[in-house]
Amino acid sequence: MNYKLSRRQFGQLALAGTVLSGLSYLTKKALAETPSLNIVGIGSSPMVTTDQTAITEVNTTELVENTALNSASTDIRTDIKPIGLVLQSLITGKAQVLTDKSTPLLEPNEILSGFTSLSDGTLVVAITPVAISQRQATPTRITFLGTPVKTLIVSGLRQNQQLGSLLGTNDGRLIGLVGKKNGTPPIKLVDINLQTGEINYISKIKFLEDERVDNLAECQNGILYTTIVGAYGDTTLVQLDSNQKKPIRLGQLKVNGQAWNNGLQSLVCSATGQLLAFGAMRYETPNAVYIVDKNSGNMTRLQDFDTTQITRARA
Repeated sequence: MNYKLSRRQFGQLALAGTVLSGLSYLTKKALAETPSLNIVGIGSSPMVTTDQTAITEVNTTELVENTALNSASTDIRTDIKPIGLVLQSLITGKAQVLTDKSTPLLEPNEILSGFTSLSDGTLVVAITPVAISQRQATPTRITFLGTPVKTLIVSGLRQNQQLGSLLGTNDGRLIGLVGKKNGTPPIKLVDINLQTGEINYISKIKFLEDERVDNLAECQNGILYTTIVGAYGDTTLVQLDSNQKKPIRLGQLKVNGQAWNNGLQSLVCSATGQLLAFGAMRYETPNAVYIVDKNSGNMTRLQDFDTTQITRARA
């Protein structure tokens, strides 16, 4: 591999060509007032191929310190464009493209279906072949962006199923949601074996057969949250309680009195217990991070963030 990950600094960064633009930054005042927003985003980007290795060693997942951005080789070939995973810091806006010529992290016919951090700080992604891919036999896998990088094939999925909405729990487990590859129900809550990649269904919490459920978040008090998405994108915040055996609807998400109409990309609980939603209203760009009032469902826009999914970076 051409890169290494640690958990303390976001050190030397390299980009192959011009990959990202329009990064936004929190003001110093906002940063001082929100020190718990240690959020990292991930997305994918086509990469230009260079005659030299485009990726240098990096130190990350803390992602909150000042960083230096180094240039890659300018001897560029445009005939091959592999896919790179792009890590970004919400606070600094700095980014890192992760790619490897021998073992691509993300193929052109695959999607990033889940992203989370484990309790020890390791970042984890779920990668799923798209439903229309000619390579239907390509298995779903989870990749641990640690040192070294580790990939497990997910077992226990049916051919038409997809694993997504990963969540590293406070007690060290990895859980997720399984549904059809087109995102339709039925949706099941599953536990993922960190050693083998095998999934096991969690029977304590069950969703209705026709409910489209997406995203998982856990706050420091152990309470789990998810969202139920209606036919027109209307999104309801839900609390999961194993004692109740069914989701507890808290309220419909809305911004400035307008109902949220496009589901969410991610749902995250900050280090101080603040629930954060990530996404964009229908036909709007870019995605943004919102503070969510758990009782009312009101969302307050915090920061634009041009990435695909987010998670909380842990020490």
